[in-house]
Amino acid sequence: MSAAYFIVLERKIDGLDTMMNGKSLSKHMRSLDQAAEDLGVHPLSGFYSVDPEQAAEFWADEGVQPGDVKLPPLEQFSAQDGLATVSALLAHTPVHKDHVLEDLQECERILTAAAEHGVGWHFEVDI
Repeated sequence: MSAAYFIVLERKIDGLDTMMNGKSLSKHMRSLDQAAEDLGVHPLSGFYSVDPEQAAEFWADEGVQPGDVKLPPLEQFSAQDGLATVSALLAHTPVHKDHVLEDLQECERILTAAAEHGVGWHFEVDI
């Protein structure tokens, strides 16, 4: 089983399917972040955030006491900022292996709709 990045919108957009694979993003995140840094855009992993309540539930299921882990607040990002990174990576990075291209195109599709509707977003990781 492998980890997968996926987009979580701050609110639902009617008719928008936000499903994506995201496994290739996870597998190649280091190289994608390096490429983003080289291109002068925000790294993809920098768009990661998690709802502290959901994280606390997960940690509790793992036997971690609620006060043992300090969780930062959920952060939402602008879709335009995400699109800037995704567009730069699509235009300037050899992303044709292991379905990275498809994952980035899915991000572009979802973030384009989010930008059109003024909806914030963040990445989460499914393990």
